[in-house]
Amino acid sequence: MTPLAIYEQQINDYKAEISQVQRRLSILGWTRLAFFVAALYCGYAFFSRHFDYTWLAAAIVLLGGFVVLLIRYLSQQEKLTLLKTFLELNEKEWQLAASGQSGFDDGGRFADEQHPYTGDLDVFGHASLYAHVNRTGTLLGSNALADALKTPLQGVEQIAQHQAVIRELAPRFKFRQLFAVHAALTNEQPEDVAGLKKWLSLPLEFLDKKWLNIARWLMPALLVVGAVFYFVTDQYYLFTCFFCINLLILGANMKKVGDQHQLLSNKEKTFGRFALLLRLINAESAGSAVLLKEQQGKATAANNALHQLSRICSAMDQRLNQLVGLALNSLVLYDLHCVFALEKWKERNKEEVQGWLDVIARMEVWNSMATFAYNHPAYIYPTITGETSRLIATGIGHPLIPAEECVRNGISIGNPQEFLIITGSNMSGKSTFLRSVGSNLLMGMCGMPVCAESFSCSPMQIMTSMRIKDSIAKHTSYFQAELLRLQQIVEVLKGGERVFILLDEILKGTNSEDKLSGSRRLIEHFLQYHCLGMIATHDLELGHLEETYPQRIRNYCFESTIKDDQLFFDYRIREGVARNKNATFLMQKMEII
Repeated sequence: MTPLAIYEQQINDYKAEISQVQRRLSILGWTRLAFFVAALYCGYAFFSRHFDYTWLAAAIVLLGGFVVLLIRYLSQQEKLTLLKTFLELNEKEWQLAASGQSGFDDGGRFADEQHPYTGDLDVFGHASLYAHVNRTGTLLGSNALADALKTPLQGVEQIAQHQAVIRELAPRFKFRQLFAVHAALTNEQPEDVAGLKKWLSLPLEFLDKKWLNIARWLMPALLVVGAVFYFVTDQYYLFTCFFCINLLILGANMKKVGDQHQLLSNKEKTFGRFALLLRLINAESAGSAVLLKEQQGKATAANNALHQLSRICSAMDQRLNQLVGLALNSLVLYDLHCVFALEKWKERNKEEVQGWLDVIARMEVWNSMATFAYNHPAYIYPTITGETSRLIATGIGHPLIPAEECVRNGISIGNPQEFLIITGSNMSGKSTFLRSVGSNLLMGMCGMPVCAESFSCSPMQIMTSMRIKDSIAKHTSYFQAELLRLQQIVEVLKGGERVFILLDEILKGTNSEDKLSGSRRLIEHFLQYHCLGMIATHDLELGHLEETYPQRIRNYCFESTIKDDQLFFDYRIREGVARNKNATFLMQKMEII
């Protein structure tokens, strides 16, 4: 079955199961109400019929049944929430597979025009690579996925290890969906992890105070002694004395306890969900993927520790309950017991927490990329080599263009030519081809499969100048913004890094003669460094550089044809310099001239 058919089947199955659970909830709801009303009647009968214990026993049994039904009702509600989240996930997957329109978060908040390539390669925002790949449910995961796409791997071994993880996870449909659903249900808020990290950075306020540790056990015991003394002697001064001492201890530490509670309040469900995600990671087989095995080793201890933190936070939240706040606090120093438990947890686990959170974030990234791989079974995993800078591919297409519409082309750069000059008429496919190459190189360096028949590349830093914008706020003209980007590229080249450069119609902000001269000198300057590059241009004269550097520069083109007063594009790349033009023809067709 195709992914589209599988998602359609999943949708039908979950809809049917949701209907069953809803019917079950309705029955449980009415039955629970009936048990409660019957228990009230039996209670009334017990008091009105001279304390007949038969009615009392019946009331107790009915109340017990009510509690059991309530527990089952809550369990079914949780199941319904889970099923609805599964349904929503599969509906989004079906929509993406059927129409190419993503309903997942598109990462628009990560867009950065100053980044070396994300703006030009449509990495973030509407109809972006992030929108197609992203299956993260936590803020940790979404940030980690954005970082992975902004800073791809540069080591050959690293990329191979990530490929192994994605290969391992891609066919595990049930695990991937289960993990994605529980990640979505964490309902993580920005302040959750921020509050946890801030709390971890605070010094230990209580754990080193031995007298306070003794007092939290001694004073409740003395209060019991005072209570016994009162019942025996009818003298309450001892109880009152110890009670007042408890209040003084609580009052002296209330602010410090409150400060810690404020950072962790109402976060027990999030931490509990984090623990569940870690348990899922730990329970899943790692197969032959080395990185998965490493993450599982960290997840084992993390699962138990985060569950414990969740329970402590839940207990501490009870201090807001009036019964706990007034009664238990004043009698047994409830706040102190909670805060000592928190600080003991912090002392044991402080150094490990960031690593545990990284396990969740990293698994969310791999889960997203593995889902992308599953949804594109025709894509192939590239061969990564570290020997020399090169990119050789056949049948390469843009990963965001539907397969039936995608025209595929080949490319060979670095074997031996270092720079490709691509000419062509308007709308002939030059820019799309550059983005196809750049996007697939990025995906390949992230460990993902690529849209190609074959693909071999070296890890390189991608840098582009394709969609430069001016900025009124920064007092930057278009031409100045473009020069700043080119300067950024040169600075990176001077650092000795391997760079893959994509340029689209550069130096548009100057006259044609100056533009040609500047473009020619820029390409010649790039040849001094350790880089490969492609430039799409309308300046056909740039093609003469191949004659000057025959082993280092190669001309390619995209052509358009006019036949029967119609303009046609085949979007196929060819060797040589473009010959056909279409701007005047298009203006005439649109009655502009």
